[in-house]
Amino acid sequence: MVALEAQIVNGMRGPGVRLDERALAEEFGVSRTPIREAFRQLASIGLVQDLGRRGVLVSKHCASDLLDAFLVVAELEGVAARLAAQRITSEVLKAAHQANELCHQAVLISDVAGFNAANMTFHNMVIKGAKNRLLHDQLEMARPVIFPFRHHISTLPGYMEKSLDEHSEVLSALSTGDADRAQRLMFMHVNLQGEQVVSLLRLLEKSK
Repeated sequence: MVALEAQIVNGMRGPGVRLDERALAEEFGVSRTPIREAFRQLASIGLVQDLGRRGVLVSKHCASDLLDAFLVVAELEGVAARLAAQRITSEVLKAAHQANELCHQAVLISDVAGFNAANMTFHNMVIKGAKNRLLHDQLEMARPVIFPFRHHISTLPGYMEKSLDEHSEVLSALSTGDADRAQRLMFMHVNLQGEQVVSLLRLLEKSK
């Protein structure tokens, strides 16, 4: 169920929220069978936890696990940027520029949802530009776990503006074919997101 995954990724169903099979079937106008299959698929990529008789919950992650997840994704996206600097087509590079321009437009009107959508497209274009099926598949498995948190930090003061500048630096490296720089910049961009998320989680944990 792509719609249910999108709701979790976009934070509409936050960590720890219980997912009711019957209610979801009614909401999406389907039988309970595809809902069960969706639970299975979402559990396989770490977005939900199937606790058997205790139900299905949107996954929670401790700070250390989340930092590890961001680190893995940062490494993979860094490699994607390195390969993209060597392989990206003019068409895909143009699409990445257009996505970043949409990020810019979203920043001007403080449109967090619009920024997140354009940001996702930007990263997808870099990954597409790498032209590496195995790397693409690994990122398809690893990225969903961090999406809800990656989207959340867009609400932090000054984050979208900073992210926009970092995108521009990555695009510059891709345009000039500077593979080393592209990899370094993308790794730092994603990994710093993880550090910001973890810092926020730890503050919340201390306040409890």
